[in-house]
Amino acid sequence: MNKIRISDRTILLKSQGNEATLSFKEKVEIARLLESANVDVVEFPAIENEKTDTLLLKTICAFLKNSTLSVATGMTAESVEATYNAIKSAAKPRLSVVLPISPVGMEYTCHKKAPKMIELIKALVEKAVSLCDDVEFIALDATRAENDVLISAIKTAISAGAKTITICDNEASMLPDAFISFIEETKKAIPE
Repeated sequence: MNKIRISDRTILLKSQGNEATLSFKEKVEIARLLESANVDVVEFPAIENEKTDTLLLKTICAFLKNSTLSVATGMTAESVEATYNAIKSAAKPRLSVVLPISPVGMEYTCHKKAPKMIELIKALVEKAVSLCDDVEFIALDATRAENDVLISAIKTAISAGAKTITICDNEASMLPDAFISFIEETKKAIPE
């Protein structure tokens, strides 16, 4: 029997974009509700305001006992370490290395070409794994990535120690059936 895992992105999504952001108290209350609803993973964005965000994460660590607390790391070894320090007291901490792998995303977000992005994925995942047992690699804009770059990025993350791989269709460029085929083809190319 397959197990369905529920990962909630409410706080993550409300913290991004042009929508009204949530207050500290609202984020804590949402996390409490998600914990009581037995959500498997509660996702948070990368730390932006070190003092406030670290305090928020440490507050949530105190009561999140059954849900995994997943927090995006940022794009430097220092940000990976700061993220881990903020969540290390959680019952189930997870560091999420979130990087774009489409040509546009790599160039404009990270100012890197594919070979340098693969090196960054390896370095950040290895750093995260050295600190935390549960590490996820999130391939942003994967549906617009060159296939060989996507495969290389995922294989690199797995060999560096990532236990969870998430493939994103950020631009909603595929319908569900096409995305299922895309995932199946990707899995065939990556037996590990």
